[in-house]
Amino acid sequence: MSSIKRTDSTGFPLNIAVIGAGISGICTAYLLQKKHRVTLYEKNDYFGGHTHTVMIPDGPDRGTPVDTGFIVLNPRTYPNFIKFLDLLGVAISPTAMSFGYYCKPTGLYYATQGLNSLFAQRANIVNPKYWRFIYEIVRFLGQLRKSYLENRLESITLGEYIDKQGFHQEVVTQFILPMASAIWSGPGRQMMAFPLDIFARFYENHGLLSVRNHPPWYFVRGGSHTYVRAFLDAFLGRAVKQSPVRGIKRENGEITLHFKGGGQEIFDAVVVATHGDQALELLEDPDADEKRLLGTWTYSRNETWLHTDRSVMPPDTRAWACWNYTREMDSDHRSPVMVTYYMNRLQRLKTVRPYFVSLNPGKHISGKEVIQKMTYTHPRFSFDAFDTQTALSQINGRQNTYFCGSYFGYGFHEDGVNSALAVAKKFGIDL
Repeated sequence: MSSIKRTDSTGFPLNIAVIGAGISGICTAYLLQKKHRVTLYEKNDYFGGHTHTVMIPDGPDRGTPVDTGFIVLNPRTYPNFIKFLDLLGVAISPTAMSFGYYCKPTGLYYATQGLNSLFAQRANIVNPKYWRFIYEIVRFLGQLRKSYLENRLESITLGEYIDKQGFHQEVVTQFILPMASAIWSGPGRQMMAFPLDIFARFYENHGLLSVRNHPPWYFVRGGSHTYVRAFLDAFLGRAVKQSPVRGIKRENGEITLHFKGGGQEIFDAVVVATHGDQALELLEDPDADEKRLLGTWTYSRNETWLHTDRSVMPPDTRAWACWNYTREMDSDHRSPVMVTYYMNRLQRLKTVRPYFVSLNPGKHISGKEVIQKMTYTHPRFSFDAFDTQTALSQINGRQNTYFCGSYFGYGFHEDGVNSALAVAKKFGIDL
């Protein structure tokens, strides 16, 4: 008889392990502690996963918190995460969201912060080719939105849709793929394989298929680590960092965790709040469904640098947006995405120096300008990956094992929270 069934009849709390202290693990641990004993394990030397705030170590802006992973949220598409922040007593502040493009081979740059940034290069005001580019943007967004709202989208990829509709190559290379790559932190070739209906649904939910009606955006006041600290202050269980799990053994209704540093611990249940591929690697005895559903997920690695080097931005500050896609001289659709977040604007930093967070900058940033380097991984989305999501929820609870993570949704913070809520619901707990 499993521990879950035994506890249901006795009312005794379970001893539960949560592996992974990103947003999914943190939210799960917070909820499960209401009725059970919870231990949260994190392999890194900090809690938070993609929630990673770096404090500027020296100089005139010493002590300034700068987010390098999770940065912004909005009420329309992050309702449960905002509710979680409210429970923790964490405040948010308004910010803006805008997209910028900078192509070093051609010298083209623009941003979507109004006409002044759209025509940051004044010569484009009388450039017919640029006006055609703007027209194609409006046509792409309007046509895709109409098809989505009329439920006329086919089961095809974004690339197949682009080819079928005959959109001009300029709007593909200078807007569609750069923006999608910036959102999902993947190369253009990966975005071309993105399922169209999922792509359109996400864009519509975020107000990206219309010129107006965009949701207001916010950032966590004091840096996103504020909510991690608030969670740790409110957490009644154990939170252990720098404790990587090597394997999960399930036998006779018990869960045994084996640690890379040696040693083991026994639990009644385990919640695996890691990436899907990592979850499968941890299971010492995965069944056929776990292999099939978790094994479908793959991830891209993105080198992420916090720095002060202005050279990654367009030469004209009128085209400096909140998130800026750069096409380097030697890049193509197979190259890792190069995106820079302008943190002074996103977090409304009042600092002496400008601060940027760049994904995959390669050799393009001066070493003396680098403050810290990180590596983050992001899920790759495909038809096969999305097809697993409904069935993933159905394996939760087998052998007292549960799974959660942002890969249950679109790969963002709200998806991590929602997956945690689904696990907690299995235990009769709600946010």
